Amino acid sequence: MPVSAEDLRSIFLFAQFEDSELELVREIVTARDYPARALVFSQGEPSPGLWFVRRGRVRLYRVAPSGREFTLCIARQDNLPCLGACPLFDGDRCPANAQALDAATVFFIARQRALEIAAQHDSMARLLARVLANHSRYLMRLTSSLALHCSTPRLIDLLLTCAQERGRLTERGIELDLDVSQNLLASLLGTTPQTIAQDFRALERAGVLDAQGKNIIIFGIEQLKRMI
Repeated sequence: MPVSAEDLRSIFLFAQFEDSELELVREIVTARDYPARALVFSQGEPSPGLWFVRRGRVRLYRVAPSGREFTLCIARQDNLPCLGACPLFDGDRCPANAQALDAATVFFIARQRALEIAAQHDSMARLLARVLANHSRYLMRLTSSLALHCSTPRLIDLLLTCAQERGRLTERGIELDLDVSQNLLASLLGTTPQTIAQDFRALERAGVLDAQGKNIIIFGIEQLKRMI
């Protein structure tokens, strides 16, 4: 499937590329479609390259020896769209699984081609640098959140991030739709669905939000920030 310059620019990592730079990327990128629940790559496998989420959502998760799953992030076109950056540089195996949560289109660049072009063209080198910077910011936020001792501050931090990225200002407050199930939300925060439900009820009793399924209305954003 051919990839257009407009397709690439829709992913914010490519948004500032010149036309000539996009043409360079178009020569080495391919589009791959995955049905819901299909694995894009598996933990422990050799990594063939970089993936950029164009459509849908891809869940990155690790499986512990006990069999318990821990969700690292959910990659979208507008947030953490690139997968496979760590093995790209060190040549090691995939540290996690990547699974399409719904029908997804992913752009793929082979590892060797990405490294070859990065050595010859500044645009590709800048792209790889932006990928690392994007992941570093996310990891800083994740480690700060995990350092908090209970699940409620971690949930609040996630809600504040979602409100900033996708929230809508309404007469009642900031409204947002969580596009993940409670089970997946628990996996993302390293806790249980029961605990997540308890945390939401506690925040509702505090009067800072109203949670109706995946629809959340935050009444007091500043009060919510002070609760972390």
